[in-house]
Amino acid sequence: MRARESAGTIGLGALLAAVLCLAAVPGHAAALVEPDPGQAGWMYEAGTVVAVDLTLSPTEKAKLEGEPFEYVKGTFSLAKTDGTPGGAKTPIVTSMPVDIRLKGNVTGSFRTLAGKAALKLKFAKKEPFLGLRKMTLNNMVEDPSLLHETLAYRTFRAAGVAAPRTGFAYVRLNGEDFGTYLNLENLDKVNLERWFGKFEEPPQHLYEGEYGVDVTPGVEGLTGEEGGYEVDEGDEEHIEDLEALVAAVNSAKGSGWSAAVGPVADLAEMTRMWAVEKYTGHWDGYSGEEGPRKPNNYYLYSDPAGRFQMLPWGTDNTWEPYRRTEFDADAGVLFDDCLADPSCAGLYRQALRGLQKTIPGLGLDSLAVKTAALLEPWEELEQSKGRSEHDLAEIRTGVAETREFIADRPDELAAFLGPEESPAPAPGPSGGAPALTVPSLYIGHSRRHGAALITHLWFAGPGAVTQTGKVKTAHGWRKACSVHASVTSGGGRDVRCHLSGSVLSRLHSHSLLLRLRTTFVPQSGGGESAVRRIRLPRRFH
Repeated sequence: MRARESAGTIGLGALLAAVLCLAAVPGHAAALVEPDPGQAGWMYEAGTVVAVDLTLSPTEKAKLEGEPFEYVKGTFSLAKTDGTPGGAKTPIVTSMPVDIRLKGNVTGSFRTLAGKAALKLKFAKKEPFLGLRKMTLNNMVEDPSLLHETLAYRTFRAAGVAAPRTGFAYVRLNGEDFGTYLNLENLDKVNLERWFGKFEEPPQHLYEGEYGVDVTPGVEGLTGEEGGYEVDEGDEEHIEDLEALVAAVNSAKGSGWSAAVGPVADLAEMTRMWAVEKYTGHWDGYSGEEGPRKPNNYYLYSDPAGRFQMLPWGTDNTWEPYRRTEFDADAGVLFDDCLADPSCAGLYRQALRGLQKTIPGLGLDSLAVKTAALLEPWEELEQSKGRSEHDLAEIRTGVAETREFIADRPDELAAFLGPEESPAPAPGPSGGAPALTVPSLYIGHSRRHGAALITHLWFAGPGAVTQTGKVKTAHGWRKACSVHASVTSGGGRDVRCHLSGSVLSRLHSHSLLLRLRTTFVPQSGGGESAVRRIRLPRRFH
């Protein structure tokens, strides 16, 4: 019996369609090339730390404390450092007017000025800073490693997704040390025009999606209101591009979906975006996982013809070894519908294959080690000032866990994809074609419905299937469900593994990690076994 550890596979019919799709689509190379770095490019080079000094008058500071998400008036100074806290500094700008507000999710990274507040800076249109209209300074309080965003955005860009660049900043406000921040390139017209050329308004837009906002019927009418897309760039009154996207996405399902959506969505780019989200474990993004307040942290950018790309954001919750995302787990509407369409599913597998070839050349582990070494003396300085939320031991543990994820993920992707499809060999000397070996078992989506875990399986022929699930607890792995069934013929079917009462009870308070082993023994002999990890989301009803 053959055994493999897998994050999942797709059904044979979908696999064959994907192979045909791969044959018809150009190679997996990224569609974008990194544009000119611009005046501010040096700030986002590896090893760069800038010193940022902000000042607020007592009146403006009081305003900001009262309305933290409203901009107030202040001044901005920035110097380039030699990479060390006590080294030489080169002033770039001094006492430049700037608007300042706080940022972050109030249930996550948001902090007041009494703590390590995350900051958004806005410069006057007539007086940009190094060509920038805005700067984003992330406090990294939810990422003890301080590495996640830098590593994730590097991976997105390498895959051909127009993701922001990153550097680091040490920030002081009114002379008080606030500490080490991620200097994240803002997503706005400046960034978009650097990648794509002139932003035409109208008809173009940049829509921000967060907290469960998706391309579902009615959402376009909620734009600008709570629960809908926010227009970050473009005309708020004329959103015909978004309306067309919503209509197309919801007009078809299955094999006709790509044809309906392709004219208004760059599915090749979107599947590359989702491939990186899944690979990096970006569970708080668009394709990370389903659940309350999901999807989250993404942008929709429309070109002059109204065709959309998807751009990433908020990648601090990535590279976490205890919260891996399954490569085919349910998520946002676009992702789920894509995987239900053989043509789009083929594009997604193509994007994963491309990523599989790209990752080894990125040097992610080396970048993690070098960045951690760069930031450690800055963190020592921050901790001496009393604002740090992570001590050096926690930071080093975070770095080690991030490196663990980086080391493990290539094998997990390889297990999901299986051997790369290749053209059929030429006929042998006798003229006959070699026999094609077809695996006896393919594993599709798993989802929880009520008290059952439902997994779609494909069998090459009759036989017997056994499925056993175990959940990870503080005392080790414990049995969660089991099922044994006869298979009377080949083809696809759903298998239900009923979860135990104790598991369902625990899901009321928190999510659980489940290890699911599926074994198929064909009547013809042999057999195949596969193991996959599944995150069971918390039950809210």
